[in-house]
Amino acid sequence: MRLGRFNVLGLVGHGGMGVVYACYDDQLDRKVAVKVLHREVVREQENARRRLLREAQAMARLSHPNIVTVHEVGQVDDMVYVAMEFVRGQTLDAWVQRSPSWRQILAAFVQAGRGLEAAHRAGLVHRDFKPQNAMIGEDGQVKVLDFGLARLHDDDLGEELPSGAQASLEGALLLRPLTRTGVILGTPGYMSPEQHLGLRASAESDQFSFCVSLYQSLYGDWPFSTESFQALREDVVRGRVTPPPAGSPVPARVFKALRRGLMADPRARFASMTELLAELEREPGALYRRVAALAATAVLAGAGGVIATVGSPGVAQCPDARPELAGVWDGERAAEVGAAVRTKAPARAEEILAAIEPQLERYATTWVQLRNDACRAHAEGRQTAHLFDLQTSCLDQRRAALDATVDAFALAEATNLDDLVQTVGGLPPLVACADTGALTAAIPPPTDSLVRARVQQHRETLARAEVHEHTGQTRLGLQLVESVFADAEATKYEPLLAEAHLRKGSLQVRDGAAAAALRSFDEALATAIGSGHAGVAALTSSRRGHLLAYQLARPDQARDELRLIAALNRRVAEDVEIYGEFLNVAGAIHAQAGNWTTAGARWEEAVALREAHGRLATPLGIGILFNLGAQLLIVGHYEAAAERFRRVLELSERLSGPNHPDRTMYESTLAYALTGLGRTREALARMRELEARVGEGENKVTRLTVLLGLGQAELALSDGRAALQHFLAAQRTSPESFSSREWAVLMRAAAVAGDVPAMEKARDQALAGIDEHTDLRGLTYYEVFSGHGQALASLGRLREALVPLEQARSVLVESDDPVHVARRGRLSLELGRLRGQLGEHEVAESELRAALADFEAVLSPQNLELADAMLALGELALARGRLDEAAQWASRAESIYATTAEPEHAPWLQARALLARARVAE
Repeated sequence: MRLGRFNVLGLVGHGGMGVVYACYDDQLDRKVAVKVLHREVVREQENARRRLLREAQAMARLSHPNIVTVHEVGQVDDMVYVAMEFVRGQTLDAWVQRSPSWRQILAAFVQAGRGLEAAHRAGLVHRDFKPQNAMIGEDGQVKVLDFGLARLHDDDLGEELPSGAQASLEGALLLRPLTRTGVILGTPGYMSPEQHLGLRASAESDQFSFCVSLYQSLYGDWPFSTESFQALREDVVRGRVTPPPAGSPVPARVFKALRRGLMADPRARFASMTELLAELEREPGALYRRVAALAATAVLAGAGGVIATVGSPGVAQCPDARPELAGVWDGERAAEVGAAVRTKAPARAEEILAAIEPQLERYATTWVQLRNDACRAHAEGRQTAHLFDLQTSCLDQRRAALDATVDAFALAEATNLDDLVQTVGGLPPLVACADTGALTAAIPPPTDSLVRARVQQHRETLARAEVHEHTGQTRLGLQLVESVFADAEATKYEPLLAEAHLRKGSLQVRDGAAAAALRSFDEALATAIGSGHAGVAALTSSRRGHLLAYQLARPDQARDELRLIAALNRRVAEDVEIYGEFLNVAGAIHAQAGNWTTAGARWEEAVALREAHGRLATPLGIGILFNLGAQLLIVGHYEAAAERFRRVLELSERLSGPNHPDRTMYESTLAYALTGLGRTREALARMRELEARVGEGENKVTRLTVLLGLGQAELALSDGRAALQHFLAAQRTSPESFSSREWAVLMRAAAVAGDVPAMEKARDQALAGIDEHTDLRGLTYYEVFSGHGQALASLGRLREALVPLEQARSVLVESDDPVHVARRGRLSLELGRLRGQLGEHEVAESELRAALADFEAVLSPQNLELADAMLALGELALARGRLDEAAQWASRAESIYATTAEPEHAPWLQARALLARARVAE
């Protein structure tokens, strides 16, 4: 059989548009590949003929070693053919199936990229690059073929030719669109977002297809979902790239380059194939590894020094390790983070960058210093190869965490940038990598070197998954963890398996899957204990206990297991991070059970531990300090609480900037403490300043917190109408967050404002939250019933008010818990005041003295609630004509108010007035 002058030797393969035959050219005595139309699948012969001519013209324009050469274009009858050079080899997709190394795959694709680079310089876009459209010859040379969808990409060309243009001229075929705008061309799996959307393809589109092809070849899977065409298209258009599988030997820098080439926005990709290829070929750590290896060889051989081994006096034993952070944290990466933050949060960008950039730079600098120190110690024979491996393994995991944190800024939305700021502040401590005692005490790595390397890669993957946990990207984190589980050989090493289960459980907690998280923690705990992985056993037990106490609402079980949790954590008490987290969780479990004194002791211990090791100014450290402040607030130690909250604000501003959303919560709790100190006007001023700062655009939780804080301060100043308006606004802002406790405070404000319908509605809402499961000694029950009593009293319904107040106190009578004692004292104080107003002086005095006794038993001598009880006793004594006693009570009360209250504090003014009246009456 002949095609023109070519003798057909055999079928080479089928393409989407034609058939390729191996042929012999008699005239030039050479073997060629001839492509002809695929008649049985092409219905429109004229259109297909034009497409084939387009391919020939496109390839004929190019002369490059990585592009198949076109010899001639011909036609036999109605059949058009293109004769090209014959490549002895196979397509890249077939070659990859032979499992070449990642370096070989990368080198082959770089050659293909050179072909695309040349095409782009010539003004051509391939539009359908994929591994099947590139051949690797027996000599190793790669050539790109099938430019059948190519067209010139000059910026001035529109998608449609003007009417009347000489479109029929075959010489102008490259300037014609293959179809009208909106028709999708190319192979879907490799198509760029713009091609999926039916938009014009460009050189950046080829870059995208190239990166899909290389990703698939390196990692053995697609970078996007393949569940359905719709899922694939959605991932492509939204730029959702699947992380590489755990255990892949491909360096992170390669994935980062691919991910940039796979960005949904063409402008976010590399400026050209040239830049992309340069990034793929860059090996920043090559020099360091080469010289470090020579250093190690010299030490082991007893050589006089690596300088002599290298043969150049200008080469140090250990070159600076900073190049190992190239692409992780360097000038270019800093610029990328800056651009991402300025795009996503322009109003707060400079504040956020001022908070994170110095921290990232310090972390990177410390990492380099520790890496250099480790290398020098090893090269000089001051530490063993085993310890050097442990240190570098630890540092590699920290670098992975740093890398993932920086990467996260590109994927973040404006709403979780603040999570990222916290993640930067909570990067795993580097000091652990210099703790030789802890490193050598750890479980030995696998003895098999290959398994050991895979375990190390998986640990770096888990470090990345932890970053996704902290930034709320739980889906990505869980995908990474599952990729670790997929390596059955590596997970035979049980310590790694335990670490993976722990990370999975932590991600599931963040994702709201409490039951699944418990199963993961159970697996982690059993595996860790069985393999002797004390650190994971301790950490898992703490997180499991917190899960039981809070998300699963099983506080009794958590409290029962606290002894075991403590025992597991005592084994690693020297680990500040693990033991500090245990102390925090122990405090939380005690607090959930109402054991506030014990909770405070645990939090105090945790704060002291972290501060002693320089780890208080971290998100976890600040959180524990805040918990301690909240405990002091609850037990009525307002001055100590205010001191802790001021420290929290200072550390938080230093770590996360002055406008981090958590500041709202910190300011609000400080305002509550100030109110307890009699400085209500200061508290109100701070809340108004906070309201002006956050504005109307903040999220619901932030807005709710501000409005509640304002209402509380106004209610303390007896401004019921203003307080009611703020509480109603808070309820409208976040109805789902308005619990019985919030309704109880709104009820009191409505009563002070004299709005009976609003008070009754709030009362019904508050009481609706009380059922058979409500803890009668808990805060909700106390606040609802005490609030109801105070509301009735504000409306002048004194006799009615006695009932809910006595009901709330009745459940606290037998308790000696300090929190319960203080609450009982407050109820007795309210009851004493009411009895006095009702003229029941004997009962009133008994109630007031009981209140004072309870306060004196559990509160500090400067607590203003003691003064409130003394003031009430003085008012009662004056009403009964006991002038000297009234003056004594008033004097004592005034001396306490003077310690912390502002001069305009209403009870202090009342104490002064009482003292004056008693003295005048005398």
